[in-house]
Amino acid sequence: MKKYGWPIGMLVLVLFLTGCSERQELEKQAFVAVIGLDKGEKEHQIEVTFQISNPQVNTTQSAEAQNEEPSNIVTITAVDLLSAKELVQTSLSREITFSHLRTIIVGEKLAKEDLFRHVIGSAIIDPEMRREAIMIVSKEPAQDFIHANKPTMETRPHKYYEFMEDNWKNTGFVPISNLNVFFQRTEGELFLAGYATAQKDPEYEKNDDTYLAGEVPQSGGDPVEMIGSAVMQKGRMVGTLNGEETRLSLLLRRKNLLKTMITTFPDPLNEDYRISVVVGQGPKTKVKVNTDRSPPEVDVVVPIVLKINSNIALEDYTVSKQRQEALKKMVKTKMEQASGELIEKIQEEYKGEPFVWYATARKNFRTTGDFERYDWGEQFKKADVHVSFEVTIESFGEQLRPPTLNKREKDE
Repeated sequence: MKKYGWPIGMLVLVLFLTGCSERQELEKQAFVAVIGLDKGEKEHQIEVTFQISNPQVNTTQSAEAQNEEPSNIVTITAVDLLSAKELVQTSLSREITFSHLRTIIVGEKLAKEDLFRHVIGSAIIDPEMRREAIMIVSKEPAQDFIHANKPTMETRPHKYYEFMEDNWKNTGFVPISNLNVFFQRTEGELFLAGYATAQKDPEYEKNDDTYLAGEVPQSGGDPVEMIGSAVMQKGRMVGTLNGEETRLSLLLRRKNLLKTMITTFPDPLNEDYRISVVVGQGPKTKVKVNTDRSPPEVDVVVPIVLKINSNIALEDYTVSKQRQEALKKMVKTKMEQASGELIEKIQEEYKGEPFVWYATARKNFRTTGDFERYDWGEQFKKADVHVSFEVTIESFGEQLRPPTLNKREKDE
């Protein structure tokens, strides 16, 4: 044992020490929080914008960095993202790392080109590229968007996009879109990416959530708007959906991340006013797809729960079941009508659907090859789709001693 003790001890020591060989000091690294991708002036070239966080801002060392910017923005022209990552080191003293990367902004011009699919596909080879990074398409070049986005209440870029992503789960105005889902739906399915812009052209005649980024009638606040979605098919942008259409696209999925959303409907008792409601999910959306017939048939049942948020007309819906039924019928009719218009638009303009119904249809086939030969995208264009909303009213807002329903009906 003494003969082999010394070699064994040295071997164990070497194994422990090798873990430190690639250790990097934090102060020597430059953490990229946002990447912007744009089409270059020359063919097959792109412009990559790196927004690099300043680690000293909003920390205990902030006193030492009072005159420093919260981030450094650098743009490099290269043939791909990884080449740009190397070239940017020619002007930066710290080593670039994507370990904290959360957001990728893609200029609309590049998003509409086949080149984008090749660029983002080759970039995922880098082990630091996180598939959880959210993807946003900007109406203007991504470089201009990143420079214009200077939020008033959040100086740290990575925190800004993190908080915005949390808001999307509560509003549904923007889909939760990340690289992982993008790569899952690059064959024939439609992928929805967030849509944003700093170029504002307000539309004052629109109602509620039927806005697209840049159209919200807003004055003051942050310089950018994020509402709606960019429709991508086979890795290329082919159109847009406004805020209302994006919300419906999420509700019509069997599983979605939308918690609640606030919207308005015409008051059925006084159509001069609108009534504001909080729409929450009930049980999961039920989706049935019949592929044994031609054209295929899709039946969708969406259960939703309503809470009255504000009632401008001051109509009391607690006094009569007839009034409550009128409200439920109005919401059901409007939701089904809007869903029908969205589905008709999808069928006419695109080859595919963003509702993930293909996952249900795929279960009807024995093999993946059989499903691919069926060509769900082409079959969906002529499918018979039936959407029904099951509406339940949970509450009618805050009331001071609301009268009981039976008592009021008896008095009437």
